[in-house]
Amino acid sequence: MLLREYLTEYTREELLNQARSFEIRKCSRLRKADLIDRIVDSFCTEEMLRNRLACLTKEQMDLFRKACISPTAVSMNEVVDAIQLYRHWIGCFEAPIDKFCVFEDVAAAFSKIDDETFRLDQYRKGWMVKCIQFFIQYYGMAPIEVVYEMYRQKVKCSIDEMIEMLWEMPIDIVESCLFTMDKLGMKGWPKEDPLYSEKGIFVNLQLFEDEEFDYLLRQQMDKDFYIPSVQQIDEICRIGYEASSLEYKKLESFLIKKLRLPYEQAVTWCLQIWVNSYEGESPSEVINKMTEMNIKFDGKLINEFLGLLMMAHNNTRMKENRGHTPNELTIVLPVGKMPTIVPASSHAAVMLKKAAPQLQAMGVPVDLNGNAHTIQTTMFPNGLNEEPIRVEKKIYPNDPCPCGSGKKYKKCCGKNK
Repeated sequence: MLLREYLTEYTREELLNQARSFEIRKCSRLRKADLIDRIVDSFCTEEMLRNRLACLTKEQMDLFRKACISPTAVSMNEVVDAIQLYRHWIGCFEAPIDKFCVFEDVAAAFSKIDDETFRLDQYRKGWMVKCIQFFIQYYGMAPIEVVYEMYRQKVKCSIDEMIEMLWEMPIDIVESCLFTMDKLGMKGWPKEDPLYSEKGIFVNLQLFEDEEFDYLLRQQMDKDFYIPSVQQIDEICRIGYEASSLEYKKLESFLIKKLRLPYEQAVTWCLQIWVNSYEGESPSEVINKMTEMNIKFDGKLINEFLGLLMMAHNNTRMKENRGHTPNELTIVLPVGKMPTIVPASSHAAVMLKKAAPQLQAMGVPVDLNGNAHTIQTTMFPNGLNEEPIRVEKKIYPNDPCPCGSGKKYKKCCGKNK
C-alpha cells in the first residue's frame, strides 16, 4: 500500500492536524486531495525522512527494515514497536492477515538515505528516544543534566552536543522542550535542590496541557532523581515494566505455576499490576479485573497473591518519586497502620472475606464496607512472617481514590475532608 492511498481514510481535519505536527505550512485552505499530496511530498523528502526515521529505536528500526522487504508478522515483543511505527505514519497493519507493512513510497524513499551517516544518526537519536520515554514516564520534568546522565551511559558526547541534537529532533516525537529556570518562574531556586539546573529544565509538554506542572512539582518535592541503567531503560521501554526485578519475577512465576496462566497472559498481568501500582490504584482493582476474567483463587492462594502484590507495588518505579520505587525511598515510621484492602466487586469481597482471618493474623485489615480513607505502603523485606516496615503514602486531591471507585480522591472519599 502507498502512503497516499492510506491517507484517504483520514478526515481533512485529521490531516490538517498531522500536517501541523509535521510543521508543513500553508495547508489550511487546501482541499483534502491536495492536502494529501502536500503531506506525502513533504514526508518523503530526504530531509524529513532522515530526521524522523533517525528517531526510531533499535528495535523499531529492525522491524522497519524487515517490513520494508515484505509484510512482517509481529511477535509479542514487537507489538509496541509496530504500534509506534503505525502512529508515525510509517506503515500499517495489512488486513486480513494483520502483518505489518511499510508504505511502498516510504520504503522507496528510505532506500535512498540508508547510508553510514544515517545509521550513526539513528544510533544516537534512537537511544535518546528511549531515554526520553523513561523521562516522560518517570520524571515529567528534570534538569537537562539528569537526561544527560542517562544518555551518556551509551553514547559519549558533551552535554552541549546532546542539547544541540535534541533541538534537531521533531517536537511531536520528543514531546518535551528545554526551558530556562527563569522561563518557568523558578528564578532564585535553591542550588542544592535536585531540580536546579544551570543549563535548563527539560519538561514534558503534556504537563502544561493538563495543567499538572505545579501539581507534579509538589508531589516530587525534594526527592533525588533515580538514574536507571542502560538495561533498565531498554527493558522498561521494550515491555513496559521492570520484568527482571526479583519481585516481578516472583509474581510472574506465581501466575504461571500457581494460577497456571500461559506465559503471555502472565506477562500481561505483570504489566497490568505495574500500571496499577504506578497509577496509585488499590490491589483490589487487580483482583476485580482477574475475577472478571474468570481467574479463580482459593483462600491460601489469595493470601500469597496479596503478599506478592504488595511487594510488587513497593518495587514499582513511580513518577511522583522521580523514578524511585517506594522501597528505595523508605521512611520508617514509629507508628502506623497496615494498608487496608478494599474490595470493589462482590467476587473480590467473597474471596477477601474467606481470607480475612489469615490477613488479620498478618496484620492486614480488610474493609468489606469500603470505609478506608487512607493508604499506607507496607513492605515485608524479610518475608510475610517477619516484621513489616510501614511507610506513609500521602493522598493528594488529584490522586485516584483508594476506595477503588476510579474517581479522584477530591471527588470521592476526600470530598468532605
